[in-house]
Parts: sequence; structure tokens; C-alpha cells
Amino acid sequence: MKASKKLTSKSGITIPKQLRVDTGFRPGMAVDLETDADGIRIKPHVPTCRFCGGIEDVKRVCGIDICGKCAAALYRELGEKYGL
Repeated sequence: MKASKKLTSKSGITIPKQLRVDTGFRPGMAVDLETDADGIRIKPHVPTCRFCGGIEDVKRVCGIDICGKCAAALYRELGEKYGL
């Protein structure tokens, strides 16, 4: 499906309902925006570890996306510094 939209006065855009339905986008869903030679791409958000940039085994903890490997390293370091 193809659709044309005008930007709002604040440069926002609403994705037409049929495009959202076709792509599985839901209200409140996080998305990633990327630019390439053709323009802007909107994709479902892929959680990425804040520390190593990995995408496997990523969980959100205290508002931060972190993978299991980095979480374990952080846990060890906190244990050493705070005697946990």
C-alpha cells in the first residue's frame, strides 16, 4: 500500500490506519527511525543493549535496555564496589 500525507505544522505525521494494520504497528508501540538513500524507514523497535549494542537477550531494567552478559558484568562490578 502507498499513501501520501502532509506534515503537520510541527513537522509531525500520522501513519494511516491501513498501513499500521498491514505492518502490525499498535498504539504506544516503540519504533526505530532510520534514514537511507531512499528516505526515512520506520521499523518496529529492536531493543539494543545500552552498553555493548547487542540485540540478544535484552531486557529493560530501571529504564535501561541491557543484555544478560552486560547485566552480569555490571552485577559483578557493583558487588565488588559495594560489597554485595
